[in-house]
Amino acid sequence: MPRRPNFPTTTDETQRLELAYLLRSGLLRPGTSTATTLTWSSRGQVTGRIGLEVHNHNNGRYLRLHYTVNGATSYDYRVELESVASNLPGNGGQRLYMVCPVSGRRATVLYLRAGTGTFAHRLAYGPERLYYDSQLEPKRFRGMGKYFAVDREWEKEYRKGRKTHYRGRPTRWYARLLRLEVQADAAAPQLLQLLERY
Repeated sequence: MPRRPNFPTTTDETQRLELAYLLRSGLLRPGTSTATTLTWSSRGQVTGRIGLEVHNHNNGRYLRLHYTVNGATSYDYRVELESVASNLPGNGGQRLYMVCPVSGRRATVLYLRAGTGTFAHRLAYGPERLYYDSQLEPKRFRGMGKYFAVDREWEKEYRKGRKTHYRGRPTRWYARLLRLEVQADAAAPQLLQLLERY
């Protein structure tokens, strides 16, 4: 009897709480407490909304999340924030992480997986973990995901009014996207040969 296919859940199929977004939005300024609402949408339709309180003081650094799933179950819990010494420039030699409330792992992104109700690290649920799209690509088509990821990266990074150049030179984010495009164009002939074979 043939094996039944199972389709693992990927990180792109879930709602996520990103530390980079909170930092970029100014919600994690030291010595402040902030309350806001985060909203997720897909194709113009709101797909989720949570209440977020940020407490970033010396005597306590955490996020408080409160939301309702499927209009039935309410959740209200804390996600601790932890600083770790870093040799990267900026932030006073410290790197900030969220601590997963399920596994205790440090993370910069927590995911709300369907059926769990709690934002957690992608590896928090053992064999039922979340996968990145690139981990599920067949070996023979491995390079293709990177080629098509250029468009996704442009959509993610480009915001109206965001500067592409400063003093005649490309900004860091823009230069990274240009490098990605060059890599994708260089890989195109190999990908075409690969497609012709199958």
